Amino acid sequence: MTATAHDANDTHEQSGLEKFHFDTSHVDWKDFITTGCYYKLLDVNVAARTADMLVKFEPGARCLYHRHVAPATSLVLEGELHIFDQTSSGETLRTVKPAGTYTVGVENDVHVEGGGEQGVVVYFSMRGTSDHIYDLLDSELNLKRRISIHDFAKDLQHWAS
Repeated sequence: MTATAHDANDTHEQSGLEKFHFDTSHVDWKDFITTGCYYKLLDVNVAARTADMLVKFEPGARCLYHRHVAPATSLVLEGELHIFDQTSSGETLRTVKPAGTYTVGVENDVHVEGGGEQGVVVYFSMRGTSDHIYDLLDSELNLKRRISIHDFAKDLQHWAS
């Protein structure tokens, strides 16, 4: 994988990000939760409660609603990441993050993510204070499944065998 770095003087207006490139064409992707969504675990440290992974969405594909219990840092490597919120009038696009966008997330952020017209590849780094990393939610934002650091460790161990 190769990356093109940007000068630290780039503004928050995303100047120069259209030139950003990160080659993920040889990543061994695994199916992840929904159709058109894939992931590759890079590292899991159960004792430190950290997990690092790449996530790929095909064009227009989305994950399920989820709540980040542990803050998640992200870096969009290819394409555009679309973030949607559930509102009383339906779903609303919160933001579009182009390649090169770095974001430090917050605890208890509820949303759904997906790929733009070209799809997206994103690096996520989750750093928990407990074993609980995030919650998968249904369309009414009710808990479907709690995801822990142990779930990620189990997946990583399974891939290594």
